[in-house]
Amino acid sequence: MQDKADSKLIKRLNEVRLLNLIRTSEPISRNELARRSKISKVAVSEIIGRLLEAGYILEIGKGKSTSKGGKRPTMLKLNPQNGYVIGIEIKRRFARIALANMVSEIQGIEHVSYEVGTSIDEGLAKIFEKIDFLLDKHKIERCKLISFAIGIPGFIDYSKGELLFADTLRGWANQPLAIRFRERYHVPTILENDVNIIALGEGLSGAGTATSNLVCIWIGEGIGSGIIVDDHLVRGETGNAGEIGYLELGHYVTNMNRMKNLYSSQRYFGELLSEMNLFEALKMKLQWHPTQSNESAAQTTMEAMLLEGDRGNLRVQEILDEYAFPLAIICMNYIKTINPSLIILSGKVIENSNYLLEKVRQLVKQSMMNMPFQPSSILVGSLSDQAGIKGAVALALQTIFEPPVSKNQTHTKMAI
Repeated sequence: MQDKADSKLIKRLNEVRLLNLIRTSEPISRNELARRSKISKVAVSEIIGRLLEAGYILEIGKGKSTSKGGKRPTMLKLNPQNGYVIGIEIKRRFARIALANMVSEIQGIEHVSYEVGTSIDEGLAKIFEKIDFLLDKHKIERCKLISFAIGIPGFIDYSKGELLFADTLRGWANQPLAIRFRERYHVPTILENDVNIIALGEGLSGAGTATSNLVCIWIGEGIGSGIIVDDHLVRGETGNAGEIGYLELGHYVTNMNRMKNLYSSQRYFGELLSEMNLFEALKMKLQWHPTQSNESAAQTTMEAMLLEGDRGNLRVQEILDEYAFPLAIICMNYIKTINPSLIILSGKVIENSNYLLEKVRQLVKQSMMNMPFQPSSILVGSLSDQAGIKGAVALALQTIFEPPVSKNQTHTKMAI
């Protein structure tokens, strides 16, 4: 029985190896696959036969003969329409849903809005309705669904596919979230922290494509980070790696003159660096009195305030100088501990303030001058709102492209 199980696993591993080679090198011939994979030509031919029959790959015509002449090889590529995945971002007030094919091409995106405090039953009912609409709109048969991946804020029980805790989604914790998707659509469903999927997105198709080691710091309702080391997303022993919002400010804010606008007895970095805390400090400094209270108007106003900092408004720059200080501390601590080649800063705040970015870079450079460290590059994420959804799509596709023996609760391979 064990020999049979081992044989089945080896077959699956070899299929995954060839699929990944085809994905990264298409079009490619059987002989070239055998050469690169070091799998025998007979075994490659057998595996390719199975993959062709299952519809995962296509034969697309003849390639060029070798320098010695001879028969032209048949070339292979992935079949993008053989299967589809759905990546989802669930946030406090909305969800974003993307349908993608086997080569990560997004076919369509839908948005769902709901009130803060919406129950899990009501929220999922709206999400399911949009998923069904998306599949019908693009004429995708349910049997062609491969998997779901969901990015969601909070701490996750990866073995159960449940939220353990999320301050922004009250009432969603300890509910069978992944199971609800599996029972409805009958495909695997992966749950992941929302900042981790942003890191995956930026690492695979955004600002981090040139490196295997990066930290992505996201600023929004709080602050969090995703850590990628040697192309692996690091979750930590219990899945809480990168939760920098819960770092205590401690002695970092002992000089009140340095934080006189932003600091008001906050305990954690996440409270101090939240988008809302920055917005309130800017409003007070600029003596801004709102005429509208809706969120979109507030977001537009904050972006306009940040732009004033780029234009030389000294009052805005005073606030941003304060804000840059704790953000630079986090960057420096990552340089000293994880030593990434790249730190990506993500979120509306940093995306709309060149002044803030340059201030953080300046502070990090100054502080590291007398230390035997090479400062990491610090960039703004290039995918903006698309980072999370692209990361979720990539994670969903790992059900096909990641070898089964490499899966581990403490990390996952960045492989799409």
